[in-house]
This record gives sequence, C-alpha cells and structure tokens, in this order.
Amino acid sequence: MHEWISILETTLSNNFTFSVIFILGMFHALEPGHGKTLIIAYMTGGSMRFSGAAQLISGLILVHFLLFSLLAFLLKAGNESFPILTTIGPSFIICLGLYLLYRASKEVRHQHDDHCDEPMHFHFNESKFSSPFTTGMVAGLIPCPSAIAVLLIASTKFSDDSITLYSSIIVYVLGIALTLIGIMILFLFFKDRFSDYLNSMNKRFNTNLIAASLIVLIGILYLALALFGGGHQH
Repeated sequence: MHEWISILETTLSNNFTFSVIFILGMFHALEPGHGKTLIIAYMTGGSMRFSGAAQLISGLILVHFLLFSLLAFLLKAGNESFPILTTIGPSFIICLGLYLLYRASKEVRHQHDDHCDEPMHFHFNESKFSSPFTTGMVAGLIPCPSAIAVLLIASTKFSDDSITLYSSIIVYVLGIALTLIGIMILFLFFKDRFSDYLNSMNKRFNTNLIAASLIVLIGILYLALALFGGGHQH
C-alpha cells in the first residue's frame, strides 16, 4: 500500500498539477461562448482588429486573475478556520467534473444544433460597451463550472502554501492568455480559413469532454490520496 501511496504522491506533484491547470486553462479559452467566441466575433464584426482584440484579451485575463485570487484567498482563509478542504475538496471536484462530463456529452449528442456553430455566427456589438477592454472585463465575470473546478483543484492541492496557490492561478490564466493570443494571430493571418477550421474542429474534437474527463480523473486521484495517504500531500 505504501508503494502505491508513494506513486500517487509522486504523480500528483506540483509540476504535474501545474501542467494540468495550464491545459485546463487552454481548454477554457476554447469553450464555446468564452474567450475564443469573443475574439473571433470581435475581429469579424468589429471595426478594430489587433489592438482591439489585444485589449479585449487583457480585460478578460485581468478579471480572471483578480477574481480567482479573491476566491482562492477566501477558500484558503476558510480552510484555515475549518480545515476540511483537503478531505471534501476532491469530492466536490469529482461532482463538478461529472456535471461537466454530462453537459459535454449532451453537446456531443446535439452537435448539429446551432450551439455548435456559435463561434462563427455570433456577432459583436461594439455599442454596448465603451471599449474592448471593458468588454473583456465583463466577459471575465461570466461564471463557468470548469473554472470553479480548477480553483478547487488548486485550493485542494496548495491549501498550505499561498505562494504556490497564487502561482497556480497565474499558470491557469497564462494558459487562457496564450491560447487566445494564438487564436488572434491565426485569425489575423488566415481569417475565413481559420474560422472554418475551428468550426470543423468543434464538431470532431470536443475540448469540453476532454477537460471534464481530466477534472474527474484529478478528483479521483486526490480523493484516493486523501483516503489512503492520510490527507498529506507533498
């Protein structure tokens, strides 16, 4: 049993968790109705191009970082008063992952609905907000279950280390930012061809399903470590 616990602790090292969080940040940026949708819609329907899209990404990333930092602080403070996050955190992660898995499986079954083509048919209305930066900030406030799952993963793993906890938030935001910047650059150079490619990929490659499966797997691993490893994570 000790050998299995040792293997599990090694698997769930900080570097591994950081890698998972970074990947989930990339998947979050690719979700329909989130960053990818806004960037393509803005560059398709708006009058601004690179500078406007860059401002939009900046606003989105800033709000994500500030909001996640605040929530992480509250979770950490609560865990210091009632240290149960390491025990119940994995259960919440699994439940949230299962919900996301269910929702993603429904998307796969209904992949011919309008929702699948949302990124290509959504039109941006610049008159609603004063600037693309403001638009990005407002979009960053939209709640997302997968982002909450990442926050729980980070808070469960790094509940005893503030620096590592906030570093994991930076890693998550970095995954979102780099993905959106890549989308922006590719769209600038390839435009309609890149939009068609993304549309095709949405139908064949469901990132939500992969992200949800990864969240469930991480939750199960953390739960096993909490149950059989005495709740000690290294």
